[in-house]
Amino acid sequence: MILAIYVIVLIISFATAKRGRTIFGPSLGADFGAYYVAGLIFNNYDRASIYDVPLHWRLYHQNFPDAPLDEELGYANAPFFVAPFVFLSRVPYTWAYLIWLVISVSLYVAGFSILWRALQYLPQEFWLTALLLSLSFWPFLVECLAGGQTSAFAFFFLALAIACEPRSKFWSGAALALCAYKPTLLFLIAPMLLVTGRWLTLIGLAAGNLVLAAFSFFLVGWQGCINFINRILFFGSSATTAESGIRSWKYVDINAFMRLLLPHHGQLRWIITLVLVLPVIPFLVVSWRRLRRESQRQLLWALTVSWTPVLNVYMGIYDSTILVLAGLLLTAEFYREGVHPASLPFTYKCLLLAVYLSPLFTQGIAMATGVQIYTLAVAGLAIYQLRLTNDPADGREKAIAQFPG
Repeated sequence: MILAIYVIVLIISFATAKRGRTIFGPSLGADFGAYYVAGLIFNNYDRASIYDVPLHWRLYHQNFPDAPLDEELGYANAPFFVAPFVFLSRVPYTWAYLIWLVISVSLYVAGFSILWRALQYLPQEFWLTALLLSLSFWPFLVECLAGGQTSAFAFFFLALAIACEPRSKFWSGAALALCAYKPTLLFLIAPMLLVTGRWLTLIGLAAGNLVLAAFSFFLVGWQGCINFINRILFFGSSATTAESGIRSWKYVDINAFMRLLLPHHGQLRWIITLVLVLPVIPFLVVSWRRLRRESQRQLLWALTVSWTPVLNVYMGIYDSTILVLAGLLLTAEFYREGVHPASLPFTYKCLLLAVYLSPLFTQGIAMATGVQIYTLAVAGLAIYQLRLTNDPADGREKAIAQFPG
């Protein structure tokens, strides 16, 4: 039903798009306009200017004249990531956005399929149902696709990295390097690799980043790379203040959660954040060390991916699309341990349902009350995995005993 409604709304949006706006109000493709304008700047101005905020604002409003004057959508990803938009910006915006939709869906389905095939214990008869649920997951369907975001790119390469790891840790790390277009995606993954001693993966990650750095230099030169670093530092600084203009209700990290909850109490906000985060880190590190064996690989990745949206400084709701990977990994681990598909733990099923449903209405509640319930749902799933990891045998025995046979 969700997919059908989305397709109808999407068709109407394309049919009614005029001067960049649709009949529903928001611009067609929403944030995709920022990437499109970055491509225009690359093709027509100094390439290092893709991070020039005043130039970006001027071109954005030239291409979207009905956009609010205070609307500012700048380009803040790594220089190498502008490459596809260099080509897309050479066609009319509507066509560019349509092509990006096709690319995003293709990457998402490909990443899902690659990981599904790699997880041998997932029942094949559930593949279509699982895919439809994943496609209808609000952070992907609405926030990523309709919002013109790029999360499908990270989803694909993270899935590829996880699937490749048993065969080649080096190439797994190389695939992870592509996620560096948005460094916060590797905020927990890089420390996890270090703690678990995945040296070949780290070497692959470093080598991949060196290649991408060289490609970035080729595209935008030293000044462009410096501008990117300054842009990242600016966003990092902005994410820590309530007056930054960032729409906190669109983010799921603990930093945004507290900024939304206590917008005018900076010191108190930081104290509470530290009280909540610092006790988790030792448990997470201990869990990583316990799961460093190859036989525990699925639990290790599921745990790390689940905590990534929460223990972060800047994580949009669209990037929480990676939680689909965590769900596949943990479910496959239950099946590997002998849990019947109909006998998955009740708590786990409730948490999956909460993560699936809460994004549908969480932003409205967050704007009205200052509480981001989606963050709480994701944190609940992550804490559940942490508890399962600390006593995995007991947790699995209870799961199997819950519905014997």
